[in-house]
Amino acid sequence: MVGFEHVPANIRADYHLKAGIGFARFDNNRRSEIEFRRAHEIAVAHELHEMIFRIERLLAGLNNCGAPEFVESAESTDVVQTESVREVSASLSALSV
Repeated sequence: MVGFEHVPANIRADYHLKAGIGFARFDNNRRSEIEFRRAHEIAVAHELHEMIFRIERLLAGLNNCGAPEFVESAESTDVVQTESVREVSASLSALSV
């Protein structure tokens, strides 16, 4: 990026880190890895240790951050109601009248 060199290293590394997270969330792992590696290079060169650890952890789990393969259904299941739940439900119903 032109003109990006004068920006402090921690901000440049953070930019690439966040761009990498964004690409990973949209399942673009190749581009995400490129951004994480850029962030890592900057962080290592400027001894930004906390950021290095964060980036390495994200790189290690990069393949696990896509959309889940199994989505739980919102379909209702058997509801177990105790006496106290029935009392609260009745009280709330009476209030809404």
